[in-house]
Amino acid sequence: MEKKSEWKLSAARSASFPEPAIREWLERAEKSWKGEEPFRPERTDGDGIRVKMLYTKEDLPYGKVPSEIRGTAWKRQGPANRWRSAQPAAGGTARELSENIGKSLDRGQDTVCFSLPETLRLEDLDLLFPPGLLDEYPIAVRDDVKTVPFLWMMQAWAERKGKNPPRIRGFVGFDPLVLPLQSRELLPRFFPVYEGWLEAVVASGKKFPELRTVFVDGTVYERGALSIPEQLAFAFAAFVFHAENLRKKGIPPSDIFSKTVLAFSVGSSFFPEIAKLRAAKYLWKLLAKAYQIGGDVPKITIYAETSPVNKTAADPFVNMLRSANEAFAAVVGQVDFLHVLPYDRVLAEKTGLGERIALNTHHILREEARMHAVADAAGGSYYIESLTKQIIERAWQLFLEIDGKGGILSLLEKGEWFETVRNRKEERIRSVHTGETKLIGTNVYRDPTEKIPSAGEGKGEGAEVLLLAPRPPEEILSLVQGGATIGDFLEKAQIPDGLLNERLSGRLESLLAESRTFIKEAGKLAVGLIGFGDPKEHRREMDFALSFFAVGGFACVECGPVREAGEALGFIERTSLPVYCLCGFRKVELLLDTVRKIKEKGIPAALFSTGGDGKLAEAGVTVIGEKSDRYRILKGLLEKIMEMNGNEA
Repeated sequence: MEKKSEWKLSAARSASFPEPAIREWLERAEKSWKGEEPFRPERTDGDGIRVKMLYTKEDLPYGKVPSEIRGTAWKRQGPANRWRSAQPAAGGTARELSENIGKSLDRGQDTVCFSLPETLRLEDLDLLFPPGLLDEYPIAVRDDVKTVPFLWMMQAWAERKGKNPPRIRGFVGFDPLVLPLQSRELLPRFFPVYEGWLEAVVASGKKFPELRTVFVDGTVYERGALSIPEQLAFAFAAFVFHAENLRKKGIPPSDIFSKTVLAFSVGSSFFPEIAKLRAAKYLWKLLAKAYQIGGDVPKITIYAETSPVNKTAADPFVNMLRSANEAFAAVVGQVDFLHVLPYDRVLAEKTGLGERIALNTHHILREEARMHAVADAAGGSYYIESLTKQIIERAWQLFLEIDGKGGILSLLEKGEWFETVRNRKEERIRSVHTGETKLIGTNVYRDPTEKIPSAGEGKGEGAEVLLLAPRPPEEILSLVQGGATIGDFLEKAQIPDGLLNERLSGRLESLLAESRTFIKEAGKLAVGLIGFGDPKEHRREMDFALSFFAVGGFACVECGPVREAGEALGFIERTSLPVYCLCGFRKVELLLDTVRKIKEKGIPAALFSTGGDGKLAEAGVTVIGEKSDRYRILKGLLEKIMEMNGNEA
């Protein structure tokens, strides 16, 4: 007799599963749809990218993944996906910087990565780069105009080493276009800085054949709130601007391509960000073809950093989660260098914990998740491949439009860039204020009892930038050899508009800071929540109200269930709060009766409701919902309460 377990196994082996028809799947999905908006199996987002609910092999845009995009196969001599951690060490002096570089290497970093102190001078390089260090590790320096005198300093240092200079590879990165992109007022100051940068890049290229010094800073376009196709289009337009100017200096296109690093910010949209990085590889080869580079096209080198725009001081520990998600997307997208921003970068007071967690994010992805062993984790995904193709097509179209308008410098001179960024930035910030874009712990799921740290940067205020004092190369080398510091070559300027520095949560954090100040002075800032009807009729609304007012730093005092206006009036008279929110819009008549009695009593409280018809608004009640502008409403409410408090004082 056949055993029962054997019978089950044989039945499973002979089972077959018919492939469901797409139409049948969609019909069932529509029947089970419970979303607030109509069922849409396919839509087009604001960037013109088509997004579907379900993808199949028919959505693959090509027979196989193009070689420009797919990852390299595992090789005996090394991992398939080798990204390098680029967490910069810092230090006020060369000795302090050298010690911190050593600590980062001891903790597993695989690049000599650091920020440039203004005090650095030629003799300090012996301390930073002890014998054998640069033979083992590449350098990864991404900084501002300080990189220009540093490149000359490195050349002078290599000359001192005589016939056996150290092997210098990796990159030293600065994109001069970042200066005028921040402010139109910097455009006249840009040209002498750019000429100085060109001279340093050309000279360094001859001295250090393995060092990449053409840095295209695409992170600035993400900070400007541009869409993913726009970020790529502007980054490649910036590359063309640099390439054309380097060609005028006699540098052939193949050398320019081999000396370039493209930098991108990686945001929270996991799959589109992976597709962005994959699309960049394809566009790189497309551009190389346009430059008629024969033979093997130099491989694209991508530096990525987790986005600074979405980081928040209101709930800084959530930044760890955001950065981990973004780092994972960057690794799947196969970047070459990755900088994970410390979670506490936005805080006024920083600790070593943020830097430690950031570096350990690399280690977890590499050593525990084993991502270095995967050649192309996203390869073959119907969704990602379809998304990649659409981003390529849209980005290339936008790139050609920029080129047709005279290139990126022309857009700067005409002011089109600043108008575009200002509009895009306001749209994105408004989407945060209305809750359309979620920032966990800031505009949704905020804990009103949690202490709010002080923000340290990114509020959209004016900023100080560094510029170069124009000098010919011979003079720079002479000064460097004579002991000049990097700071001796710099000038400082103020820009009034910090548009690119503003984080999405910046205004909400300013509102929280104002609330915190008011609480210190007045003792409390609270809203009374009144639930009408049975708890099941108002609990969800009260939870929404709790979350809504917590965004502005308001605490909440609850009352309910209330079944008649007198009960609500008694709670109001006992608590004497400046604001009350009426929850339970299904009891509209009861709410209206309560509002009438509040006004008859002459109680000067601001009244809100979490829903209801036009009668409540006509009665002077502010109706709030999921799409209400939290910043505008709560900012106005706080100002009104402060005014009332001032009058009482």
